[in-house]
Amino acid sequence: MKRATYFLKALGYSYLITIVLVLIYNLVLTYTSVSVSTMPLMTSIIVTLGIACAGFYIGYKNGSDGFLYGILAGALYVLFMIIMYFLANENFKFEMNMLYKMLLNTLTGGIGGIIGVNMKKD
Repeated sequence: MKRATYFLKALGYSYLITIVLVLIYNLVLTYTSVSVSTMPLMTSIIVTLGIACAGFYIGYKNGSDGFLYGILAGALYVLFMIIMYFLANENFKFEMNMLYKMLLNTLTGGIGGIIGVNMKKD
């Protein structure tokens, strides 16, 4: 039960971080001369940071098996994002580049989990 709570908190914090970073990026786009062409790269970076934070949190809280729990947190994050995207976009098509991004982001969660476990001071 404790680990399930950690997963929910990790996903909640990571989505919160993602939302805040997207809002900051939107402000930058609105009030500066930054080109809209940077949007795909920046959204990928923001999502990757959110997933890394989820992996970090779960690895830090569990104190062991950070890679495994980080990968699981990253996979859950990606799964929920795909479900939200599917519900919001009626012309959703699953493409190979999405699979590539999913795998990379899931691994990012694992790396965040490793860093989280190593930051834990007992």
